[in-house]
Amino acid sequence: MQTRFDKQDRLYQVIRLIRPVHLNIQRTLEAQLDGTGISVAQRDVMEVLHGCGPITVPTATRMLGMKRQFVQRTMTDLIELGMVERRRSSRQSRAYLCKLTEQGERLFETVHQREMALLRQRLGDINITEVIVALRVMARVAAAYEAAAADTLTMSTIAKLPDHKAALDAADSSAV
Repeated sequence: MQTRFDKQDRLYQVIRLIRPVHLNIQRTLEAQLDGTGISVAQRDVMEVLHGCGPITVPTATRMLGMKRQFVQRTMTDLIELGMVERRRSSRQSRAYLCKLTEQGERLFETVHQREMALLRQRLGDINITEVIVALRVMARVAAAYEAAAADTLTMSTIAKLPDHKAALDAADSSAV
């Protein structure tokens, strides 16, 4: 039991909630997607395409924070299902742009409407101020952990180099 307000402890409580919230959202989405012929990952890719228009797989990968090969495979599956079309970019001859087909747009809209109905039903009592604060806090948490993950990847890559001690020392001195 907490006896005083400790900001870091309370923030850690928020972070601890992320995993069960994420898992329950996944389970709910799986149930809502039953009968649509698409998976949660495919729905996520469709959401990015719906919100951003024609984009490349690398752009979708960055936006989703997923591995490129996974996003590519998911995009290929959506193309085979007729939900996504791809065409060469007019700006870059080697790049392909992916966008939702009309069928993909309709399916995503249907799925999204179900999600919004659930939010209204289950969380309609949350006021706009609470939503804005939650968005602000979660955006900060996401950015902090994205940066920490990038730092971890960078340091682990440096540590694998033959003279990693010197590289780590150089990285530490430049951070000061």
